[in-house]
Amino acid sequence: MSSQGSPSVALSTTTVSSVAVQAGDSKIVIAVIKCGKWVQLQLAESQPNLLEIGSSQDETKKLLHDHELLLAKLKALEDRVWELLQEADKTAEENKDQSQVYDAMAETLGEAWAALVSMLERRTELLRLTSEFFENALEFAIKIDQAEDFLQNTHEFESAESLKSLLQLHEHHTKELLERSLALLNKSQQLTDFIEKFKCEGPNVNPELTQGAHSSCLKVDSLLELLQDRRRQLDKYLKQQWQELSQVLQICQWDQQENQVTCWFQKTIRDLQEQSLGSSLSDNEDLIHKHEELIIKAKEWNSAVEKLKSEALRILLSKDYVEKEHLQLSHQKLSQLQEEFGQLMVERIIWLKKANEFFNSANKAFDVLGRVEAYLKLLKSEGLSLAVLAVRHEELHRKIKDCTADALQKGQTLISQVDSCSSQVSGIHEMMGCIKRRVDHLTEQCSAHKEYALKKQQLTASVEGYLRKVEMSIQKISPVLSNAMDVGSTRSESEKILNKYLELDIQAKETSHELEAAAKTMMEKNEFVSDEMVSLSSKARWLAEELNLFGQSIDYRSQVLQTYVAFLKSSEEVEMQFQSLKEFYETEIPQKEQDDAKAKHCSDSAEKQWQLFLKKSFITQDLGLEFLNLINMVRMALNGSHLLQGLLIKVKIIISKAKENEILDVKNEVYLMKNTMENQKAEREELSLLRLAWQLKATESKPGKQQWAAFKEQLKKTSHNLKLLQEALMPVSALDLGGSLQFILDLRQKWNDMKPQFQQLNDEVQYIMKESEELTGKGAPVKEKSQQLKDLIHFHQKQKERIQDYEDILYKVVQFHQVKEELGRLIKSRELEFVEQPKELGDAHDVQVHLRCSQEKQARVDHLHRLALSLGVDIISSVQRPHCSNVSAKNLQQQLELLEEDSMKWRAKAEEYERTLSRSVEYCAMRDEINELKDSFKDIKKKFNNLKFNYTKKNEKSRNLKALKYQIQQVDMYAEKMQALKRKMEKVSNKTSDSFLNYPSDKVNVLLEVMKDLQKHVDDFDKVVTDYKKNLDLTEHFQEVIEECHFWYEDASATVVRVGKYSTECKTKEAVKILHQQFNKFIAPSVPQQEERIQEATDLAQRLY
Repeated sequence: MSSQGSPSVALSTTTVSSVAVQAGDSKIVIAVIKCGKWVQLQLAESQPNLLEIGSSQDETKKLLHDHELLLAKLKALEDRVWELLQEADKTAEENKDQSQVYDAMAETLGEAWAALVSMLERRTELLRLTSEFFENALEFAIKIDQAEDFLQNTHEFESAESLKSLLQLHEHHTKELLERSLALLNKSQQLTDFIEKFKCEGPNVNPELTQGAHSSCLKVDSLLELLQDRRRQLDKYLKQQWQELSQVLQICQWDQQENQVTCWFQKTIRDLQEQSLGSSLSDNEDLIHKHEELIIKAKEWNSAVEKLKSEALRILLSKDYVEKEHLQLSHQKLSQLQEEFGQLMVERIIWLKKANEFFNSANKAFDVLGRVEAYLKLLKSEGLSLAVLAVRHEELHRKIKDCTADALQKGQTLISQVDSCSSQVSGIHEMMGCIKRRVDHLTEQCSAHKEYALKKQQLTASVEGYLRKVEMSIQKISPVLSNAMDVGSTRSESEKILNKYLELDIQAKETSHELEAAAKTMMEKNEFVSDEMVSLSSKARWLAEELNLFGQSIDYRSQVLQTYVAFLKSSEEVEMQFQSLKEFYETEIPQKEQDDAKAKHCSDSAEKQWQLFLKKSFITQDLGLEFLNLINMVRMALNGSHLLQGLLIKVKIIISKAKENEILDVKNEVYLMKNTMENQKAEREELSLLRLAWQLKATESKPGKQQWAAFKEQLKKTSHNLKLLQEALMPVSALDLGGSLQFILDLRQKWNDMKPQFQQLNDEVQYIMKESEELTGKGAPVKEKSQQLKDLIHFHQKQKERIQDYEDILYKVVQFHQVKEELGRLIKSRELEFVEQPKELGDAHDVQVHLRCSQEKQARVDHLHRLALSLGVDIISSVQRPHCSNVSAKNLQQQLELLEEDSMKWRAKAEEYERTLSRSVEYCAMRDEINELKDSFKDIKKKFNNLKFNYTKKNEKSRNLKALKYQIQQVDMYAEKMQALKRKMEKVSNKTSDSFLNYPSDKVNVLLEVMKDLQKHVDDFDKVVTDYKKNLDLTEHFQEVIEECHFWYEDASATVVRVGKYSTECKTKEAVKILHQQFNKFIAPSVPQQEERIQEATDLAQRLY
């Protein structure tokens, strides 16, 4: 190092002296060099090199310390330099001629010294700067070590906040590293610049200094490069870890937000699941208002969910992230939660609205119930009869049920749809309980109709009990009467059969009493009028008619059997009397005159027996004729009933069947009876001849005069008796044929009582004729009595013929009046039917049976008319005989004319009555068809509503596409049933219009009104079915679209995940590009189509919901 000045010409340089300064390991040697008039200081030696900075901070500090000591020692020599300069100044003053030299030397020496000191101070500054550099390097290295330790240490974090703090530490370390690195770089740059400047300054530049500068710079650069390499490596790891932690933080923050959203959704879902639907209308409206606020709030949360989902999708699509499975599961969970929340929100608003409808209905029901309660109090104060009160109470009870049915049904439906045990419907349960309690309370007060119904039921049960007994009795009687009547082969057997029929008669009368009791009960309780009572009344009439027919049959059979038994008993007695008398007349010899008293007694006894025999024989004959007459009457009635046999082949005609059975097995008895009667007649004639012969024998033993006297006496007596007989026949000869039946019967009874007298007179005439022949043979003067005898015989013959004619007329007149009386009874019963007029019975079959029975009765009336007319004409023709000229047939003729007129009138009435019944049959049949249509419609409607309700109460999971398709099939089936029902209704409507043109308009209007009402209900319900079918079709299409969208979404999601996975495996840009092209080719084009499908699904959802 030299001063700044230099000589202009080369001068020789001489080393005047040298100075060595040492401090510690530092040592410098300074040489004093003189060159001409200049004096310089040269650093001859420096240990270490001036630009040596050391390898570490400690070395540098030691160098600095040693250098500072060295510099202090050097500065300690400064006084000597100044002394030397002062000496030079003195020498110059002393040697003025050398002053310029000394001045130059002093000047150069001072400059050299200042330069030397400056150089050494610069080294001090260099070492201090180097110390700062090493200090910065140390701090940098320490920071690197700290960052490395930070990286190597395991950091645990429990929350996003701790993770944020960790990331802040990362950022802090990175920042400090950068700051330390920048400070070190600045310091190194400052140091190297200082070295370079130090190297180039001063006159003492030498290779050693250059080499020292190079070495120092190399040390600085090496250290700096080492630290920077560590920093860069550390910065790489820090950045990598920071990215990982940032991802973790991002996922953690996403999880935190997701947890926050999930907690809100879960809490809201729990609230939605547990929150009540309200306990009143106002409470429900508040809940609806809160739900609307929740919908607005839910939009914000749904927006947050969408952000989370988009962030999750971005993370899933990024290849830098790990732990994607957890995120994907959380994403799916969040989507499911959002979907569940959306469904619950929709269900909640639906249930709230349904609950609102329920509470509205409940309030309306309570309003109606309040009015009902007030009306009940008013009814209690009016004191109405039970029947009127029952009607009012029934109307109120129906009103109670009707006004609460809607609320209860809505409440029950809502409970079944939500969950009967859920707390959501506790208010619904409570309100329904209030309604039911109120209904029960009012129902207890509306009990008059139940009391009325109970009494009516008791009355019905009582009447049904009576009628059941009657039916049971009829069922017991019917089999007996349905069998053919057997009169028995012996008298004892006939008596047993008769006793059986007498018991049946008692049973029938008791049954009739039961029926009368039932009728009396119905008459007394006529306020309990109902369809059941009308039906029971109709049933009672039918049973009465049937019982009456059975009674007639029993009476007839009893009468036949009584007559038959009496005939058999009487026949036995007659037979015994006949045998006794026959034996007497055949074996008993008339007594001689000497035994007059004994002969008279014997004759009187035989005569008495003969009279008894005649009386009993004619009684027996009358019984036989009565029996045959009864059988004949049944035959005539049966012939009449056969007139309608073709028309009524399927109808059970009790009387015809009974009477037919009654005569099936009596043909033999009739034949035997006729034979018996013929035999008895023959026996009577035989016995009469035997008696005559016996009397003749008795008279043979008398003298001729006595015989003649007895003959004359007998002739006189017989003539007198014939005159008496003629007088006795006068009432019959003056008979009015149009008189009453009882008068005719009394007259016939008198006639029957006179028959023994007829027979007695006949025998007396025969005896006189035989006696005259005997007396003529003995020479008695019979000729004088011949004229009287001829007159007697003629008169007797005339009376005999008259008796036969009168007997025939009496028999026919009795038959005529019996037929007329039966006809009158039938006409009277018909009059009652005509007066009552046929009513629309509850069953077409009943009306049909009624019609057929009416036709059968009319057929019997017509037959009896014809039979009565036939008998009347026959009687009138019989009256034309000579012996019956006094018999009056005028009244009979008038009666026949009246019968003819009545026949025409009654036939016209019967035809009109039957036409009315026929119309009633058509009306009832049509009404039954309409009722069947109504029942079919109600059945279809009920089953369809059940089908609809069962499908509605299913949860969303159960109402899948398969269940929906099955529901559509069921609805199609009901739609087909409705079409079939409408076709039937059209046929019935056409038939109604065609069949009732001449029917009373009010009844036709009733049917037409019923059909119109049914048609309206059917049309309305058909529209409901059609709308429901359309709704189901839309729902099916909606679910298919949703399934397609779900399928596309799942496929697209799987593709996105798959592409993300493949993208991480791509090694080249070309592979990623190809993958991107494939993605755009297969996924991107389908997005607009799916957007259209989603829009279509949205439109369908709006239409449906």
